[in-house]
Amino acid sequence: MKTQAKLEHYDKAIEHYSKAIALNRDFVIAYNNRGIAYSDNGDHVRAIEDFNMAIKLKPDYAIAYNNRGAVYRIRREYDRAIEDCNKAIELDPSYAEPYSNRGAAYREKGEEDRAIEDYDKAVQLKPDFIEAHYNRAVAYTKKGNFDRAIVGYTKTIELKCDLAAAYNNRGNAYTKKGKIDHAIDDYNRAIELKPDLAEPYAGRGVAQLHLKEWKKARGDLTDAKNIGIDIITVFHYFYESVPDFKRETGVKLPADLAAMLTAP
Repeated sequence: MKTQAKLEHYDKAIEHYSKAIALNRDFVIAYNNRGIAYSDNGDHVRAIEDFNMAIKLKPDYAIAYNNRGAVYRIRREYDRAIEDCNKAIELDPSYAEPYSNRGAAYREKGEEDRAIEDYDKAVQLKPDFIEAHYNRAVAYTKKGNFDRAIVGYTKTIELKCDLAAAYNNRGNAYTKKGKIDHAIDDYNRAIELKPDLAEPYAGRGVAQLHLKEWKKARGDLTDAKNIGIDIITVFHYFYESVPDFKRETGVKLPADLAAMLTAP
């Protein structure tokens, strides 16, 4: 959710670039940068219009192709996003961002292997590329390769130690691996960094079930639900059902917790 301060920042940026364009109708960089501001502000139609203009004025402008591709990806127009990223890469093969952007489009299409190939290339070109490391870990998670996912989230955290989502996702991977203490440590850190994020409460609640910490599990699952997440969906990410949880862990849940995690 955008804060008022962010909205005002985008509005000022758009105003600034609009004045620059009024003074020079061929100011390519201003169109590109205003497009970014429009995109950040959620106005994807105007963003695409500006990137179109930037490309019209400078047909070899790889950055504008990549940025337009990013907007198409946000709009779930994945094939158009991939086409733009392809063009950006053709124009500048050493440009890491379109590989990562194309990888995200492939991942959203369910083509995790192609996504990982692109993320590999992105981090090869730019070893400190946080987004590419993080998204490659997400792709490995979707493939069920939790060992590689943990490596990816760990690298992300090394590069950006305050990213709550990376701790949460690594916690999920640890839970999947049965490394419950590590998982809880990560959920704790995610909550410390972003107390209003529901996912780590839900994940920690599920992890507490393994330890038979019923009171803590109830508290976390209730907090997650109150913040606004579907705790049954989260539970089903880890286990198909309450009976499945018992089969896999040997732990029988108290009736009230079982009811919390069972669809009516």
